[in-house]
Formats: sequence, C-alpha cells, structure tokens
Amino acid sequence: MKRKLAGKQGNRPLISGRDSNGYFLPESLAEAVNLLGQAGEGLKVLAGGTDLLVDLYERLIEVEGWLDLGLIPELREIKVRAEQIEIGAMVTHAQLEKSENIKKTLPVLAAAAAEIGSPQIRNRGTIGGNVVTASPAGDLLAPLIAYNAVLELVGKDGVSRVPAGDFFCGPKQTIMKRGQLLSRVLIPRPSSGTIGCWIKIGKRKALVIASISLALVVRLAKGGVIADIRACFGAVAPTPLEIKAVRRLAGGKRLEQLDFSQVGELAAAGIAPIDDLRGTAAYRRNVARELLIQALEKVQSTGGEIIADQADC
Repeated sequence: MKRKLAGKQGNRPLISGRDSNGYFLPESLAEAVNLLGQAGEGLKVLAGGTDLLVDLYERLIEVEGWLDLGLIPELREIKVRAEQIEIGAMVTHAQLEKSENIKKTLPVLAAAAAEIGSPQIRNRGTIGGNVVTASPAGDLLAPLIAYNAVLELVGKDGVSRVPAGDFFCGPKQTIMKRGQLLSRVLIPRPSSGTIGCWIKIGKRKALVIASISLALVVRLAKGGVIADIRACFGAVAPTPLEIKAVRRLAGGKRLEQLDFSQVGELAAAGIAPIDDLRGTAAYRRNVARELLIQALEKVQSTGGEIIADQADC
C-alpha cells in the first residue's frame, strides 16, 4: 500500500497504530481522485461507513487502506438553484431529513431519509454511500429515480453524468469505473404542481431494511392533467426501478380518469421480486399492486400534500 501511494502524504492524520499509513484524508476532490487513481482495488472509499464497516466486520471484503472523504467541503453542501438542486455525496441522511430546502422541494426524498435506520445511522450515513452501495433495498434510490436525478462521477478522465435510473446494474453493482468517485446528485427542481408519496413496508417500524418501498412523484399541469408520473420501487428487483408502463398509461390524463386497479396491476407485472427473509415474491407482487393503488388514492385525496408512511408486513 505504501508503495502504491508514494506521492504526497501530507494528508495522513497524525495518529499512532499500525494502520495509520493506510488511511488517507484528502482535503479536496482533486486530491481524492489523485489518490484513488494511484491505488489498487484494496483502497476503499469511506463516506459514512455504515454499510462498508459491516462488510468489513463480517469479512466480506478485504481492505488495504481507507480513503476518507470527510474533509472535502464541497461534498457536504446542498445548493438549491433556479433549475436544479445539487446535493453533495457526503450529505447525510439527517441533513436531508432536516433541511427545509429539501423538505420543500424534494419532500419524497426527505421522507425516505427520515426512515433510514436509527438517528446514529442517519447522522453518519450519506446519500453518496447509499447510492454507491447499490442495495436494491436502499431507501434513497427509488426517490432519486422518481425525481429524475442525475449522478455526477469524477475520475482521472474528467467528469461524467448518468441518470440515476441507468446507474444500477445488479445487486450492489453499478456502472462506476475503477478510479471514479460520486461527487454530486443533481435533481431538476420540481415545478409547483409536483406532488408525491413515499411508503416503506418492513417487518417493524424502525431499524428495518425495506421489504418493499414505493416513491411516487406526479407532476400536474394546468387543469390537473398528468404531465409526468414516476412510480419507482425498491426491494422488488435486482435494482431499484421505475414502472415505466405507468407513465405511458397515465400521461395526459387526470388522476380521476385513471383506473387505479389497472395501474396497480402494471406494478405487479413490472417488478421481478425474489423469495427472501423479508417476504416472498408473491407477497411482493401483491403488496406492490396495493401500494401503488394506495399511493394514488392518497395523492388524489390530499390535492398536493406530501404523504409519507411506513407500515408493518
């Protein structure tokens, strides 16, 4: 490890212990990319560490060194601009939960962040870590797809951007290349006619991995016509996914013109669940159908108020 990272080492913390030479704390994104580019696969990027350290303790990964992103200021910023919201990769779940800007502009994302783990996890875990871990049950992933988010990746070859819906390619698998970092999440600023709903189903009310989750975001045009609708699910397929058939069916109609049961059937048919400890495939299909019907009914009845819910299996 020392030989691979033989360049400037001034960022090493002044601590004792045999592992101190394998711990790097860059103060800029450029420095982080440079260090990552010099290293082998054994250098692990550390954001909040709430998933990565569990894998380490369970001996599911081998670690030669750590690249801690905690001192890079631009990765901790939330910026609300006229056209988009920019969220740094090191923004924590607690920040998303409590930010008045996020609650106002992206309430489905704020609601999802508020239901992640415990207060300790929400204060440590980050949006970037949740995205890059790429668990099909990752709570923030379906809301990001529903909001049409774009992920900004930085590496030695420059900056690239990819829609969140194209980023995930399997359980804990993404299209990220070796040497790349997730720097920001870019979300088009929703119009005033955007409403939505977040529902998470789990074995209990808190500290739970989702058995199934739904992020529904609806953009209404003049006269209540659906200009866009995104029904996105987590924990029902190898990756989080949007049921695009819902958008094709509902676009150009008003909510009251939709047959919610028909829309629910599209959800049941569009997912690819498995049997696991948190539920069977048949259970998830039935719940996906009912969740989307419930979400549409809530959105219609509230006339624009954001809805967040969590229910037991």
